[in-house]
Amino acid sequence: MNAQHLLFEPLESMTRERLIERILEINPSATAAFLGEFEHGALARYLGHLISAEAPRGREARWVRPTETPAIVGRVSRI
Repeated sequence: MNAQHLLFEPLESMTRERLIERILEINPSATAAFLGEFEHGALARYLGHLISAEAPRGREARWVRPTETPAIVGRVSRI
């Protein structure tokens, strides 16, 4: 099944196993064990991002960052 078809599957209603399966089809460098550590919502958001990244660039290519995901992440050293 290609990524274009995934656009019509509701990601939130997919099982964790199905989300991981679809992610591995698009990103084979990930492992099922690693992806299994994430919550359902995080997997669905990541798969949505992967699907949108596969679209050809141009005016129609858009990805909207979820509001619960920070745009900038920083870290302060304790040293």
